Amino acid sequence: MNGRFLAISLVVLFAAILAVAPTTQALAAAPPGPFFQGFEKNTDGWFDASNMGDGILTRQQNGYVSSGYASGIQSAAGRWHARLTGAPCYTPPNQDCTGPFTRWGGYSSTFPSGGYLTQVDVYLDVAWAATHPDVRFDWDSAINDNMGSFKRDWVFNAGTQLLGDVVPGFWVNSSTNAFRSGAFPENPCPNPPSPLPNPCRVPVKILTSGWYTFRHTFKDDGGFLGVDFDIIRRSNGMSVAHWHIQSLDDPMSTVGGNRYGWFANEEIAELPLDNTLRIGACGRGDGDGDFEDRDGHKHHGQFHGDSCDNGGSKMTDDDRDSGKHFESSSVQSSTFTLDEDSQTMTMVGAGLDAGLPVAFTMVIVDFGDVAPALYTLTLTDGRVITGPLVAGSVLLQ
Repeated sequence: MNGRFLAISLVVLFAAILAVAPTTQALAAAPPGPFFQGFEKNTDGWFDASNMGDGILTRQQNGYVSSGYASGIQSAAGRWHARLTGAPCYTPPNQDCTGPFTRWGGYSSTFPSGGYLTQVDVYLDVAWAATHPDVRFDWDSAINDNMGSFKRDWVFNAGTQLLGDVVPGFWVNSSTNAFRSGAFPENPCPNPPSPLPNPCRVPVKILTSGWYTFRHTFKDDGGFLGVDFDIIRRSNGMSVAHWHIQSLDDPMSTVGGNRYGWFANEEIAELPLDNTLRIGACGRGDGDGDFEDRDGHKHHGQFHGDSCDNGGSKMTDDDRDSGKHFESSSVQSSTFTLDEDSQTMTMVGAGLDAGLPVAFTMVIVDFGDVAPALYTLTLTDGRVITGPLVAGSVLLQ
């Protein structure tokens, strides 16, 4: 079955959803590079009714006055965010409404070494929920098989409190189904079962308004596909919910890379969205090039960073004018971040500078084809080297 197939029981609804599913795109021979869209400049990479998708997606500034939901809020980051409204709606009144989707920059038939994650920031308005019981959205991150065809949906099921529940908030759980006919947020034992001995997954009720990160992490779990579902509150970085599913129906020999991210059901008019991301679970960076520092000294730097293998991470820097040599002896961490225009790797560790022990922080910012990469090496003996790449290569992924 091609496209967005979901396990839903209503035959009419099934046919309607299948009819509007995104068609297969040109497959990437390897996983696409990191994808990030924070809506600061445009909505590229997302699809609504204006460009082969469903619903409405618009960019709005901080303080945007909405039709009622989350009016006047600040963006999760930066000055802009997106607002989503699902359409068409297949179950009146305004229920089972299909929403916009992204292909994360391209579909993939290859499962990345170490796995990958996708995430979005969604604003939950508990005050609005208090007067709007049982309104739902389903956020789906789908995966391909190793031939590049659709394999399975992995869905956060979210919705406001049911009628009669006097405590306003958003119930959330995790499953492989969406829409009212196939899932409901309060379900204590959704499909598929979690690994024994606790096959059920208890739903979580979120009682505080704010931006929340909804993250899927796809990984090799003992030869089968494992998926972690996490909800993180952006204001303090605290975990709100965590569920894990080991899919015994999906041996890793059959699993490919990412497919789409889709608000399969989006019943909340002008739901805020920000910081949409797809990236390998293990960030990697490599560089071998010449840099010119602010003093005009020419440096040759080499580095390899791997967020999942600090033991294999390393770097050297040679100041060709002064003859000073720095070489790492250990790496504590390599972290990777993205924004609208660049990728950044930050490496922290210890090493020897001209034979003397120091701690170091190396930051490399890759601007792609827009500008040369920017290199900064800070050593605890007071040396600071910063400058652009003038020859060679830098690759962050």
